[in-house]
Amino acid sequence: MRKNKSFTTQLIILGGFIIFFYMFFALAASIYRDYKLETQIDSFEEEINELAFLARKKPDDVAYFSSEKFKDRYAKESLNLLNIGEKVIIIPDEDQIVEKGPLILMTESITPKHVLSLPRRYQWWEYFFGNTLSVIAEPETSPEPVEGLEPEGNPESLDG
Repeated sequence: MRKNKSFTTQLIILGGFIIFFYMFFALAASIYRDYKLETQIDSFEEEINELAFLARKKPDDVAYFSSEKFKDRYAKESLNLLNIGEKVIIIPDEDQIVEKGPLILMTESITPKHVLSLPRRYQWWEYFFGNTLSVIAEPETSPEPVEGLEPEGNPESLDG
């Protein structure tokens, strides 16, 4: 009988250890799940705060982007436009070599008369790659007809 009590006692102690380890494992898993949920909640709260900041900032952005100040700045920076009476000042970087000499503005040097005085290849270069859209030459005067010679393609000469 003593043997039965000892085996029963061992079985109860073993059952107690199994229940203890199961409860310990369940408690550890529950704590880990809670920790993961807390970190996820914290990240969501940070994201909510960031989105709320952006939402509060939107009306200010809309007001700025629709203002004349932004339109003027955008036209100057992106489209290279100027207001009437403004001049461009080019400030080179420190590492650039700048030659000093007379300042010639593109608008002064590229005139139709100037382009037409260039050789044909440079005229074409200015047409395709220059700052001018097109240059129209002045109509040439036709040469005076020589007496006794009729121009080609004259219908009167075909009849006679």
